[in-house]
Amino acid sequence: MKTKIILTCLLFWGVIGGTQAQKVEKQWARVSVNGKSGIISKTGNELLKPEFDMIGKTNNKLTPVIKNNELYAVNENGQRLPYTPEAKGKQIVFSENEKYGVKTDKEVVLVAPKYDFIGKFDGGKAPVFLNGKMGLISDKGVEIIPPIYNDIYDFEKGKALIVKDSLYGLVNEKGVEIIAPKYQKIQKIKDDNYLVLKDGLWGVLNSNGHESIAPKYVAIFQCKDGFKTFFNGKIGMLDDKGSLMFEPTYEDVGTKDNNVFIVTLQGKYGLLNKDGKQVVSPMYQYIDKFDGGRALVLKGNLWGLINTDAAEIIAPQYSSIEKTNDNCYKVYQNDRQGLMDKDGHVIVKAVYHDISIF
Repeated sequence: MKTKIILTCLLFWGVIGGTQAQKVEKQWARVSVNGKSGIISKTGNELLKPEFDMIGKTNNKLTPVIKNNELYAVNENGQRLPYTPEAKGKQIVFSENEKYGVKTDKEVVLVAPKYDFIGKFDGGKAPVFLNGKMGLISDKGVEIIPPIYNDIYDFEKGKALIVKDSLYGLVNEKGVEIIAPKYQKIQKIKDDNYLVLKDGLWGVLNSNGHESIAPKYVAIFQCKDGFKTFFNGKIGMLDDKGSLMFEPTYEDVGTKDNNVFIVTLQGKYGLLNKDGKQVVSPMYQYIDKFDGGRALVLKGNLWGLINTDAAEIIAPQYSSIEKTNDNCYKVYQNDRQGLMDKDGHVIVKAVYHDISIF
């Protein structure tokens, strides 16, 4: 069974270093392996080895940790210190018999001491840990999510990523699982949609947590125009919301230019419109970058000019075509030169050995 590692970038205030470290490095990311958590620096050094049941958020340069059912704090130099919960605010975390509960600033108990750790309240919620698992409670003392997960991410638009046994899922603010943990990765994209990884293949979830595209791609990479998908050596596209534009069909897909994509297949060039629909099948030896809605094309070793609708403004018949400063084209045929305007109308037939525009 492959070891699964979850790497979550976090912002920390302090710095943690091992007691034997030669220099103090800033915390950069939390790592987890086989259900145990640690912290690495930006250089990849293990500041805290992944041997902790819990690593909380750093506060005042102290990071709460749980190891072997024991709660304590680690300072910026890697030294172990007693953990003391913050005693400010309307909800105060207190301890009794090495368990933690919550009371108000008026000493009204909201949560009896039963957790191994209770974090700081933020947005009306606080993380709780029990037996190495994480849950959430409200500032009213209500258990929103029981401590059954390895990790619960911050809520965003009423949803939060959850991790259980190295698998990702989603819950809503009431603690109801929208998606049970079953994916190796869930990545949020535009309009509350998600890219997901399952059994080594990528797909898309919509905002309701349903698979709009079942995992089937070997990779999905973000690009300027959305996401490129890969399968069987071919490339397809999703838009920036994860909706299908076209399946992996082409060997290369260029950046959208003048609202069209230049694509290649079996060494030939074609065009797709902005929605991924084929405008012209791959039939040209080459399609150049569009300029002013027009692009040079090569077919049968002869050059022509097309527009973004793939209409041939100048049919491929010339040995070379050059755009001039006057927004027209100098065309070469055999050893003669002529001129055409931007709409393909002949200004001068190719009868001259040289044309130099003043």
